[in-house]
Amino acid sequence: MNQKPKKTIIYITRDIERTLGIEPNDHYFIISNDSKYGCAMQKKWPNNVWLIKKDARKNGALDTYDLLFLPEVQKKIAERKASVLVFQNTLRIERLVKKKGWKLLNPSADLAKIVEEKISQVKWLGSDANLLPAHKISQVKNVKFGGKKFVLQFNHSHTGQGTYIIDNQTKLKELQKKFSDRECRLSDFIDGPVFTVNIVVTGKKIFVGNPSYQITGLTPFTDLPFSTIGNDFALPHDQKYKKVYAKTSDIALRVGIKLKTSGWKGLFGIDVIYDEKTEKTYLLEINARQPASAVFESKLQKKTDPRGVSIFEAHISALLDEPIKEKLTVVSSGSQIVKRVTKKVFGVDIASLRKKSFDVIEYENTIHNRELFRIQSAEGIMENHGKLNKNGNFITSCIR
Repeated sequence: MNQKPKKTIIYITRDIERTLGIEPNDHYFIISNDSKYGCAMQKKWPNNVWLIKKDARKNGALDTYDLLFLPEVQKKIAERKASVLVFQNTLRIERLVKKKGWKLLNPSADLAKIVEEKISQVKWLGSDANLLPAHKISQVKNVKFGGKKFVLQFNHSHTGQGTYIIDNQTKLKELQKKFSDRECRLSDFIDGPVFTVNIVVTGKKIFVGNPSYQITGLTPFTDLPFSTIGNDFALPHDQKYKKVYAKTSDIALRVGIKLKTSGWKGLFGIDVIYDEKTEKTYLLEINARQPASAVFESKLQKKTDPRGVSIFEAHISALLDEPIKEKLTVVSSGSQIVKRVTKKVFGVDIASLRKKSFDVIEYENTIHNRELFRIQSAEGIMENHGKLNKNGNFITSCIR
């Protein structure tokens, strides 16, 4: 099955890779920044992919709001009477869309904020807050270090920024000096692998995707220890993670039911962490938006079964209130890893990677911890938690 939207959609976003969970067609158009990868996609679908050229941009690639503000983009939306889809909705985007009289397909930015942020999330979860590791809310100035390592998170924490492991009094005092009155969430520190899963909420049903192992903090891909840098869809199928796989899907369903009750539609994602000592699995994070791994998961699903339903197809159908009759395609292999912008500059041997059949997507980012390269493999790249296999080590050898 190839689920194509019946209504015209224009997906507008900074990075074109986020839009390619389905192929552009007569009802699905893309507007993004001009880039090397974008040009390749425009060449493939010249009538459906529109790129904003560099001479129309003052300071590099434009974010979604700035793209929406361009007269040529607004003209495209008006000409096709299209619904608008973005990667991550914001209140500013909502105000612009309302002013222009467009239809925005994304769920409420207010709801996304409540669900994602660390303090409001606890209240929103209600009785389901027991899915989280043991936690409490406090002002930084009132936090005490009792000798046991713990996690301190500020309300907004993304790709490892805003999350701190407190394992001594000095680290805590530094934060108290800078952020004395700020609220934070304190959680038990759990040492173990993190898994992620993409989920789609529809008006009638919740579709749970394929759990993947979350690759985090490996050098030279990032210099932030909690920065997410990729996904491995093969490792969760290892026998030792069989129970984790089932529990991850169970937690995903429970959060999906909660979101459905709150009026959510379309994609969201969760991260869970497995405590190897107690063999318990906990909810770690909720990403109330299209997760970055959804496009890659969809590509793997289409390679596995071209007639099956991918997570991205289900996302589009849910936003348009179109029925999804089949189950999502199951995948058991494939991985991707991101080389982010780091303080130390590395070169990437793209030719060698492509010669070994890795797909490489290039970005033009300069801001610290943003994506530089996305490297994708049809096979797994992890041997175990935190340990790359032969494929993963080859990728690492090409970054120097």
